[in-house]
Amino acid sequence: MPRRQFLLFLAALLGPCLFLLAFGLRLLDQERQLEQKRIQEERQRQADRVGQELLTLVERIRLDLALTPDGRPHPAVVFVGKWREGRLEFPWDAPSKAQPVCDSSADSAFCGRLRQAEHAELVAREFDSAAQGYGEAIQAARQPGTETHARLRLARTLAKLDRRAQARIEYERVLRTPSAVVDEYGIPLGLYAAPPLLATERGRNEVLALIWRHLEGLDRLPAPALYMLRDLAQEAGSGEVVTRLAERIQDREQAVGLQRDFARLMPVSRTPEPMWVPFGDPPWLVSIPAAGRPAEGLVIALRATDLFSRLSPAARGVELARGNTGEPLGENFPGLLVTLPALDQTGAASRRIFLLLALVLVLGLTLFAGHLLWRDVRREARLAEMRSQFVSSVSHELKTPLATIRVFSEMMRLGDELDRDTQCQHLDTITQETARLSRLVDNVLAFARIEQGKQVYRTQSVALAGVIDAAARAIEYPARESGFQLEISADGDLPPVSGDRDALEQAVLNLLSNAMKYSGESRRIGLHLSRDESAALIRVVDHGIGIPNEEQTRIFERFYRVPSTENEHVPGTGLGLTLVDHIIKAHGGSVEVESAPGKGSTFTLRLPLGNHS
Repeated sequence: MPRRQFLLFLAALLGPCLFLLAFGLRLLDQERQLEQKRIQEERQRQADRVGQELLTLVERIRLDLALTPDGRPHPAVVFVGKWREGRLEFPWDAPSKAQPVCDSSADSAFCGRLRQAEHAELVAREFDSAAQGYGEAIQAARQPGTETHARLRLARTLAKLDRRAQARIEYERVLRTPSAVVDEYGIPLGLYAAPPLLATERGRNEVLALIWRHLEGLDRLPAPALYMLRDLAQEAGSGEVVTRLAERIQDREQAVGLQRDFARLMPVSRTPEPMWVPFGDPPWLVSIPAAGRPAEGLVIALRATDLFSRLSPAARGVELARGNTGEPLGENFPGLLVTLPALDQTGAASRRIFLLLALVLVLGLTLFAGHLLWRDVRREARLAEMRSQFVSSVSHELKTPLATIRVFSEMMRLGDELDRDTQCQHLDTITQETARLSRLVDNVLAFARIEQGKQVYRTQSVALAGVIDAAARAIEYPARESGFQLEISADGDLPPVSGDRDALEQAVLNLLSNAMKYSGESRRIGLHLSRDESAALIRVVDHGIGIPNEEQTRIFERFYRVPSTENEHVPGTGLGLTLVDHIIKAHGGSVEVESAPGKGSTFTLRLPLGNHS
């Protein structure tokens, strides 16, 4: 095929392929973008649902705290404060109502005895007088706080006097003082009696009971009291209490940071809508007083992890985001980001795989169709070339016998003095060339009928010995003139076959003509008739140039001739073996080839014997 036509064919094939490829890739990209948009929208809808459920939960907690401020708080509540006059106030920030021990003039008798006892203990070092003085102060005390102060001093003095049993009794009385009895710093006075009691098992149990009582009111205790409780729990060996107090101390420290930064968080609220902002680590959700509400209002801090664990099963798997990546929960939770559980993308993946497979299939079919078209075009090109060679060969084959006939005819017409033998030789030559010309024409006409599907074989009982004898006589003269020796053998007991005598004779003649053409320097040709169990065998044997093994399956194709230097100068049309193959197959037989380059060829015509025996 010319290069230009090949390039045009290539462009015609690659153009649709590139278009399909670009279209398919564009379709896959659009599918990917649509899937990303769908996932984003679905994640946003899921975030909105979680935000709405979370808002309902925190607002219900806020409402419960507003309606029942003295009730049991929700487990997620860290603290409840108040926004008052531009400052965030916590329960533990309330100033202690307790006054210094001797600031009250109403207890002048108590204070006098207390001062005398303190002087005897701390200055004069007269512990007996001090113990007696503290006892008189206890008798003169009119309030629980002043009495407890005196008992603490008495217990301390008794311990100095090594009267440990009496000292422990006084410490135990102080330990059982109600937690509301505090000093001027808000620390329950009972805590001061705890360290001396830890030395005994009984005292340690009483201290632990005191700590557990105070755990219910930790939000009202100042930070120093929390540290005192933690140290006492460590000395008492209660790991569970130490853990709880450590968490509350961490909350208290984080609350101090919130108190410092709360004014910065306040501008977030610009609407009357409820607002909750994240703060700290571990994160809290802190309510922000909304615009238009009274300046004084509740400020609630809730543990975010506890809140998310209480969401409905449909919202499970949602977690607080770490860093700045995540989905926002809406305007009610500014700055709060969450990570949502991964969405099921198997459907999208299946669609992408389907589109990809469809694209591959379409491209594959296009390329396969192009391959078939290319093969057909090349086949047609080869056939056209073969037809051209065929026309050239036929023209040459026709001109050779015609030229011979013309020459010898003119010689006879002009040669008046030719003797009888010479005239007979000339006439024999003309006859043989006429027969050769007739065989060539018969081959061409037979091929034309085969191509048109009009070839008809007249079946009759045929003796194959007569067929090979007629073929041998027809080829005898040209074979003798070319110096060939024809070796013939036939099985005399071979039964007749059913077939077309002329067609079978033409097949044998074609094989004998080919044997003469391709014998090279050899001048021996064998023609043998035999049989095997179920078929008659006609073998034509030459000792010529042979046929390569890879070409043996193609020599029966129409117009095909083995491309070799030995065949370039051998005349032929490429139809002889095609006709042989068609004739023998039409008779229910087959053609077999045994050949090797330089060792000659053996063509065997196998014809079924049918019911003959």
